[in-house]
Amino acid sequence: MQVIKRDGQITDFDPEKIYQAILKAAQTVYVLTDDLRQNLALVTKKVVLDLEEAKVERATISMIQSMVENRLLGAGYITIAEHYISYRLQRDLERSGYGDHIAVHLHFEQIM
Repeated sequence: MQVIKRDGQITDFDPEKIYQAILKAAQTVYVLTDDLRQNLALVTKKVVLDLEEAKVERATISMIQSMVENRLLGAGYITIAEHYISYRLQRDLERSGYGDHIAVHLHFEQIM
């Protein structure tokens, strides 16, 4: 499988990049224990399975990010998902030239 990057370049899919992005979001709020790392590796594997089931030859970055967000939320990692999404939105603003003017901070509330 390949990935279409934001600038249009096509590169080989690397699940490790997903895992590292999830870990970066997690370490902003938690100490990364072995158990947490293993659980987040499982989330990564589920994202990879989702991509395989979607049967796309070339996934977009936004498609992958949406799958990561859904899997994090589905696994109950709401705070990690908040930080993952906040970072992504902040990077989008920076790419658009607004990163110095707007800061993104999300907080989700679970409704029963």
